[in-house]
Amino acid sequence: MPDEFEDQDGPSPVHHSILTDPLDELDAQLSRLRNVADELRGSRGKPIFAGDQVELIEDGPTLLRTYERLQEDAQREVRVLDRPPYVTPPSSQQQLELDRLRAGVGYRAIYGTEVFESQDILGVLPALQSAGEVSRVLAQVPMKMAVGDDDTALIGLTKRAVGDYHLLIRSSGLLDGLIATFEMLWGLAIPMPGLPFSGEFSGLRPRDRDILLLLAGGATDDKISRHLRISPRTTQRRVRALMESLGAQTRFQAGVQAARRRWI
Repeated sequence: MPDEFEDQDGPSPVHHSILTDPLDELDAQLSRLRNVADELRGSRGKPIFAGDQVELIEDGPTLLRTYERLQEDAQREVRVLDRPPYVTPPSSQQQLELDRLRAGVGYRAIYGTEVFESQDILGVLPALQSAGEVSRVLAQVPMKMAVGDDDTALIGLTKRAVGDYHLLIRSSGLLDGLIATFEMLWGLAIPMPGLPFSGEFSGLRPRDRDILLLLAGGATDDKISRHLRISPRTTQRRVRALMESLGAQTRFQAGVQAARRRWI
């Protein structure tokens, strides 16, 4: 196993590059993790629950048990980077999170833009928010990750399809860097308002709040049109008007400004 994945008394190399761009750092770490996974696969490593700092998980049932155990073992907080696709429907994991929230474990989740096209996620988020999950939206979520307290992380190694394999990472310099990166992404993400979408705000048309929320998540005009079932021309006109009223130069800035003004 490369030295950079071992426990270190001094600062890990991860900590220095993390000061530049958290998204770039996540991509770099994902590349390192894929290399480690390839090494483990080459040595025919088996998925287990105890032992080395980095373990390979290659099958769905073991992955689900590992994710559930991570949540069950957490005493303080579970942090999540989330985006489709899913091994099982999100509703199948909803009850466990609700139980852990009621037990006093905090949950912070950063969702990718795809959340607005996933009825599975939109179907479970209202109950999770009501129970205490604090959720935010980021235009780019480069990978899937769950961190239990500051002790264990479960990493998905694919972006567009259900992962062929995942890594379970215990206390190490690498884990510290992943946690620090999550916190930087948390600062960049936009708070997600209460779901489902409802209500009107002074000065806003009925659909404007929904449009602003989707803009904050990085949705394109086409995605907004399809999600809200309005014409592309109406979408373009309202997006331009909202950006002008908020003094925003970019679509993402419009979402940021709307969140700061508590419009969403």
